Amino acid sequence: MWPGRGLECLSMSTKPNVALGSRRLTLGQYVIALIRILGTNSPSALARMRQVVGNRRARILLDDEAIDVAFGPHGLLVERAIRGRRVDGEGATDSETVLALLDGYLEVPDAILEGRLRVSGAAEAVTRMFAAIEILLDASPRTPGLQALAARFRFARGEQRGSPPRSHRHPWYPFASETDEREMLAALGLLPEVFEPG
Repeated sequence: MWPGRGLECLSMSTKPNVALGSRRLTLGQYVIALIRILGTNSPSALARMRQVVGNRRARILLDDEAIDVAFGPHGLLVERAIRGRRVDGEGATDSETVLALLDGYLEVPDAILEGRLRVSGAAEAVTRMFAAIEILLDASPRTPGLQALAARFRFARGEQRGSPPRSHRHPWYPFASETDEREMLAALGLLPEVFEPG
């Protein structure tokens, strides 16, 4: 189900030793580069991330690729996902959603409400996964290396900057509603001016 694309097991220290080259990177190579760049440019952010995730293992699914990631004593460990291997949490999304998050069109909670980011696992593990994502997204606007990697990701997947989110429904009310419910909300003055009925 998940092509390994030659990725068996990669480990990475926080030293800047991963050459990006010009070929399309696998999901594992992108994750390794993200963490390497974060550690080089913002060691404190990487330290916070390592503290948040601890020794937990997460599975990441992006488009048709899946990897398992965890921090070990010597850095990040990235392995091809294998069915039956225990993970503490799992997150699945697509390239379009990743770019919407990076471009600031979409926030993590909204991506979940709109069904564009699917997560599973124990509540604590999922919370820690989100915290790690937020650390990375917070560092990205101030880190040219992360911006360059995002640009490479966009180019490799044929995406253009500036595409709006797919959903036109407002994140605060993501589900369809009945006419009576909309009329009651309107009577109470609780509808936004641009409400789009589901």
